Amino acid sequence: MFLTSFIFDKKEYDEDFYKLDKKIEDFSKDIAGFIGMESFTDVQSGRLINNYYWDNREGLELLMNNVEHLRAKEQSGKWIAGFQVVIAKIEGAHNVNLDHPLSEHPMRYRGEK
Repeated sequence: MFLTSFIFDKKEYDEDFYKLDKKIEDFSKDIAGFIGMESFTDVQSGRLINNYYWDNREGLELLMNNVEHLRAKEQSGKWIAGFQVVIAKIEGAHNVNLDHPLSEHPMRYRGEK
């Protein structure tokens, strides 16, 4: 499994942003291998973090090469002041009573007996 973490400082969103964002979200949900996503906002800085979870690298790469995603990336300067993307391989996940995209995908992790 993989995690794509999109960390960014936003500017103002406009109607074009919301339309493009919806298309990308809909496309993501239809990709085989897409597990789910979650979003967080740092209250102090206003920085946003969107975490996307994937069963496989191929699904993640389908999104990265999607026409709408590439269009959003080209225009990102209008809506985003700066960003960083972190792609990580998930080696394990442990969940106790938490509604989370990975709650249905338990994995053993190092040290677990």
